[in-house]
Amino acid sequence: MKKSSIDNGLWSRDFLLMCIANFLLYASVYAILPFLSVFAMGTYVYPAFLAGMLAVGPFHAWLADQFRRKHVLVYPFIVVILCTVGYLYASSATEFVLLSLLQGACFGLASAAGTTVSIDVVSSGHRTAANMAFATIGRLGVVAGLLLLVVWLGVLASRWELPALIVLSAVVGGVGVLLAACVYVPFRAPIGLKVCSFDRFLLGRAWLPALNVGLIGMAFMSVTVYLLSQSASSKAVLFAWLPLLLLAGCVSGLVKMFVKLSHHCQRATGNTTFNTLLDGGLLGGIWLSMDVAKGQASWVLLALFLLSGILFICATHPYYKRKRVR
Repeated sequence: MKKSSIDNGLWSRDFLLMCIANFLLYASVYAILPFLSVFAMGTYVYPAFLAGMLAVGPFHAWLADQFRRKHVLVYPFIVVILCTVGYLYASSATEFVLLSLLQGACFGLASAAGTTVSIDVVSSGHRTAANMAFATIGRLGVVAGLLLLVVWLGVLASRWELPALIVLSAVVGGVGVLLAACVYVPFRAPIGLKVCSFDRFLLGRAWLPALNVGLIGMAFMSVTVYLLSQSASSKAVLFAWLPLLLLAGCVSGLVKMFVKLSHHCQRATGNTTFNTLLDGGLLGGIWLSMDVAKGQASWVLLALFLLSGILFICATHPYYKRKRVR
């Protein structure tokens, strides 16, 4: 007989499974993204991926209301993996862009549904801690994905080849799907939400922190990919993932800021806003680092760090202090 209520503790079996599945989702996707432009005949895959994420955003709440939330997580997660495998068979820039668009849409759906399910499987008294832990572990998945790419480039491959990396990414994602499928999600009766809304997508009152988070993500990812591109320096490649590790250490506090800016029943919206803008910034950082001339890279990256830091100190943090509701 299925249990009828969630466990009282934070680190229950279901929440732990969700954290690991989220970690593997991010690791699978970010292991391939920085490497993709080499084969995609251009860098348009990154705005296409982001466009897919944004296009499905208005449907998050309706999908979570109308269908089993675990299905809204697992099925798009599977398509994310299929799109990764599909890159092996793409033969034109258009095909790469279409695959990236679809993968971005399904990644956005899986990420948002994962956030919702992670909230569903913990009791109300643990939800803020759960939000912080879930987001941090997911961002460590980004670090793990980059580390997987670094190890593959430095140890497992003698030249730039895609198939082996595709297989590694797909296997990592496949394990994540299996774990997500094992999670028990309590039944939630539909309440009849609109098909399109900003619920579980964008939190309007968090617009300034969201902008700041996007800039922070762009700055950290730009540095990471720039270091990764310095293949002539083994030391640079060895430490390429450290900027993102530092970013992951800041995620807990940033997520808490979005939670405290959200009203009752807006917790998932605050979390998804954070994830959407941070992923948008990370994608922008990859795109920027691919296009910035090497002679200008250090100045551009420094400017991004200064801008994001000044914005946080002078505007975002004071705004948060005034607008927080929890």
